Amino acid sequence: MKPLALTAGAFAIAIICGGGGYLIGKRESARSTPSIPAETTVSRPVNSSEAAKRSSAASVDPKALIDALNQESNPLRRFNLALQNLEAWVGKDSKGALDWLAGQPASERRNDVIRMALNQFAGIDAKAAADWAMKNQSGVDLNNSLIAIAEDWAGQNGREAAAWFLTLPTTLERDAAVENIFFSWASNEPAAALEFLTNEPAIGELAPTLRRAALAGWVKSDPLAAVAASLNLSRANQDPGQFANTLANWATVNLEGSSQWLLTNLPTGSERLAATSELAVIFAQQSPEAGVAWLAKLEPGTERAAAASSLAAAWSRSGPLEAAKWAASQTHSELSAESVSDIGYNLLMKDPAAFESWKSALPAGPLKENIDRLKAPAVGED
Repeated sequence: MKPLALTAGAFAIAIICGGGGYLIGKRESARSTPSIPAETTVSRPVNSSEAAKRSSAASVDPKALIDALNQESNPLRRFNLALQNLEAWVGKDSKGALDWLAGQPASERRNDVIRMALNQFAGIDAKAAADWAMKNQSGVDLNNSLIAIAEDWAGQNGREAAAWFLTLPTTLERDAAVENIFFSWASNEPAAALEFLTNEPAIGELAPTLRRAALAGWVKSDPLAAVAASLNLSRANQDPGQFANTLANWATVNLEGSSQWLLTNLPTGSERLAATSELAVIFAQQSPEAGVAWLAKLEPGTERAAAASSLAAAWSRSGPLEAAKWAASQTHSELSAESVSDIGYNLLMKDPAAFESWKSALPAGPLKENIDRLKAPAVGED
């Protein structure tokens, strides 16, 4: 699952990988909007607290504002003045505001204000905002701006947004923006987003990834319809991981409902096997104890063993000692060698003394054999 997250300041791209899916628990983008003075004419504030109290509904005369900005020789006061009028300015003349900002000496402060202005511009006219970014930005700034714009554009016209972005050169950042489009688009228009995926030749090898993104978006608005559609598509494309990813996205907001749906509606098979492993990770993050109780409801054998391994390994990231004690005591299924190594390593890194005490108390068997192979990394190693 690849969550894509944006921060208002740095707009860093955070892609969380795991299980080859799209994302788990996509959060809303944080939009930062500056305070705007109440006057319709441009004025310099006495202090920032006074400006913060003024109404955000004000309008400005863009020409008068630019004249005032150009007359201000102090860079700090100039950008403070721009910020105090930014929302009204962009609302009235988005391109003019951005053009003026881009003409200022390069600095991190200038770039931050440009990001704020582009955020607002995207909400007004995402295509025009994307066109401006393409003409005026490059590198990381351009990539992060386009990813931010993609979400607004998807809400305005998902088909247009997807078609435009797919004409750009193929990069990881472009693909991340397209994923964001399909997540947002399918949250509101799932049938249209999935139909576009089927009929648009430019999608190419991105189809499985974008299908997961669309289904992940859909499940946030209509989980029952989304998981049913995902199950059919998963079987048609022989991609059990796709269904597991969809169900896991539902589980982030309704773990009880999604896990119960799985046990009630899906017989034993590849889709259920993949899904139980993904749900086990969500249980480990939200309530490991509930996850242990849930394991007892699974089919003994491969299904339960795979879920138990996923639960224990994920649990050990936040509670390595608790996960290690459970791994040593449980007898319902055999944990995989990989999960045992994860548990031992995470405990060793957090508390070497507790690791040694736990290891010495282990009875002979596969668990102890796997743990005995672990060694602390040398100084300087990751």
